[in-house]
Amino acid sequence: AEKLLVLKFIRKLQDPVPQYVIGCLPVIATIGAAPWESFVDKFIWLLRCLGCPFTGLFYVCCIKNDETSLCIYWLPSECFITRGGKKINYRPFGVYAMDVMDVDQKDCRRWRHSTISYFLVGVISGIVRVIGPSICDEDWPSIPIALSWTLPAIFRRTFLKYIVVKDPNIKLGDQKVNVTNLDKHNKPNLYARVAFAALMSIVVPWISVLLVYFTPPIGFLCRSKYLSLLCSIWSFNSVLALLSHLRGEKSVYGNWYLHVVFFTSGILVAFLSFVLALLSNNPSWWGSLLGNSCDRSSICYNI
Repeated sequence: AEKLLVLKFIRKLQDPVPQYVIGCLPVIATIGAAPWESFVDKFIWLLRCLGCPFTGLFYVCCIKNDETSLCIYWLPSECFITRGGKKINYRPFGVYAMDVMDVDQKDCRRWRHSTISYFLVGVISGIVRVIGPSICDEDWPSIPIALSWTLPAIFRRTFLKYIVVKDPNIKLGDQKVNVTNLDKHNKPNLYARVAFAALMSIVVPWISVLLVYFTPPIGFLCRSKYLSLLCSIWSFNSVLALLSHLRGEKSVYGNWYLHVVFFTSGILVAFLSFVLALLSNNPSWWGSLLGNSCDRSSICYNI
């Protein structure tokens, strides 16, 4: 009997994965793109962005879409100096933004995103399920709508298409970047961008919980509880990242303790997302894996 269960599980894993789930993979790669030379460093940064949405959204929402700004974002504070040759305390981005005087950076290239359609199909189908009839033989496409906070990154990469491909720390070497104080009239817009990134990373993920809660079959709370766990991780880490930014950061990693927390959270989120993909593709597993209280068959039959 146990062998049959194992074989059945393996066969289920071999079933075709919905396209909206596959479409989420390049979305995650987009929000977590980094110019590091090492693949391990790239992967660590990707997991950090997956565990802390504010990290990736800050880069997308608060950094100008020109080659210079996108490149120097990855530099530590010690690489920046004022006109008088004085070093600055914090990296000149976000609420501490400053104007860049001169730097020669040409390490960006075009990027074309071709899988956004699958991701959007998952988001739209999730919204349609809220107002549509109950469909008990299909599960709700939870993953795309849960990752809706990545939409700013997707649209930016799709339409503006700049991405850094070489590590500016290596390219610049000992060269310093001259910066000057920003015009005070431009600061409100920068504060608004930081606030928008915070809103997208802290609040928007919870929209998926609301949609799942009101999606037929209403009363199937296991989906809501499961997504609430994901959203709690994202919101909590994003609040920590926002506070770290407001205090000022000297490197792109910020506080090293928080960096480890965000990276570890990314591993947990990746695992939870993988399990959620399995549950979405095999609705009967809700009861099998999580207990009878998560068996939605009785809910479906009583509607």
